[in-house]
Amino acid sequence: MEAMVVHSDNTGTDMVLKEAGAQRVRRFIASIGMRSTEIPDSTRAFGAYVVGAPNYKTITWEELITYPPNLVHPLLNDVETLASSSDDLVSFFSRALQGRFFSHRATLEEFRRILALGDINYLVRFPLGMSVFGKAGYADGPGTHTRSIAGGVYFPDRWVYFSMILNWDAAEGEDSKTVEKFYGAIRRSMALLQEKLGD
Repeated sequence: MEAMVVHSDNTGTDMVLKEAGAQRVRRFIASIGMRSTEIPDSTRAFGAYVVGAPNYKTITWEELITYPPNLVHPLLNDVETLASSSDDLVSFFSRALQGRFFSHRATLEEFRRILALGDINYLVRFPLGMSVFGKAGYADGPGTHTRSIAGGVYFPDRWVYFSMILNWDAAEGEDSKTVEKFYGAIRRSMALLQEKLGD
């Protein structure tokens, strides 16, 4: 789980999904009212489906990397996809970071510990002194890109929950200028929040 959150490691994600069961995770998502959130059977199946692999359910990583990175199916589709909304993400983190989904205090503390190490901290470069817990998500395909940052910030007397999502089209590459503008806007928003609510 740490690899999945801290490094956005697809193999770590697939190990967790295999252990928990994708259908069980989907039932949990539905049970907590996240109506705009969808997950694939695995990140491997998702990647294989969007590049058009006919055996996307059983393909190996070794086979998948032989496919050219051309999108045959869009990242958002009705078969194998990763999707959520800002409403769903804020709803989830506002409850999860308070311990709503955990039976044991130690599990909540481990959940918070891993999220505090999350890749959002080095991607966004939050202002010093902020206690940020969250997760980044991103995908790049030919001509299409997405970035997502969601979680919670703890101040001495309150929590603030957030979600920022950007989807855009660009002909080539990652489009680093757009990415930096997105992260920069988040950084400035958080600096204003810290100025208002911090010590």
